[in-house]
Amino acid sequence: IVEETTYGLDEFGCDGATGQRERVIGKVKGTPQYQQVGGSRENITVIVAICGDGTPTPPAVIFKGSALIYENRLGYSKKGWTNGEIGMEWIKGFDTFTKAKAAGRYRLLLVDGHNSHYMRGFLEYARTHKILVLCYPSHATHIYQGLDVVVFAALKRALREERDKFERATGQNFGKGNFLAIYGAAHLRTLSPSIIKSAFRKTGVWPFDPSVVTADMMAPSKETSCRGELPLVPAPA
Repeated sequence: IVEETTYGLDEFGCDGATGQRERVIGKVKGTPQYQQVGGSRENITVIVAICGDGTPTPPAVIFKGSALIYENRLGYSKKGWTNGEIGMEWIKGFDTFTKAKAAGRYRLLLVDGHNSHYMRGFLEYARTHKILVLCYPSHATHIYQGLDVVVFAALKRALREERDKFERATGQNFGKGNFLAIYGAAHLRTLSPSIIKSAFRKTGVWPFDPSVVTADMMAPSKETSCRGELPLVPAPA
């Protein structure tokens, strides 16, 4: 396993109604001024994979739809989430995009605990095509998952900025019809070689450095719950 055959995989969901509070400079008015955004809460899932050599693979986008379709890196599922069938189609595409670079060598694919990564078909395909699937420990992706640690915060910020710029320029709301153009601009802005390599370096994956993850980072959470007794003693009047 070398730098150019090491990959990390994760997905994130987004909708048109989320945003971040920010301040702008303008004329003084009697009431606060707001930028309207679309009210849709319909989920769209984006599957992102990055390589240790600083390159991404093409993202896959899953929209909400009544049918289950996945073709050409675009898919529909009932809730707009990835699932076992879409995961199976995704790994076929991943194999196609990374096979030439691997040149017959094994590829390492780092994943979280999502069930779409553990369907029998997914794992059998991976094994047959020299893809090693390795799972991060449960409840520790905020430490190990480079996409969570470095990439997604910057990507979501760029997506909000591109959405706001599009809505101000066109007067249209963010949605399925324009998502690919808006997300594409954010994706190209964010997934640069320096950011991708930083994601692998900060999590100790590449270059391999176990000292990045300290004992304090992996310490169990402190107990904060309180014990109650029943029946309760009534308070005095």
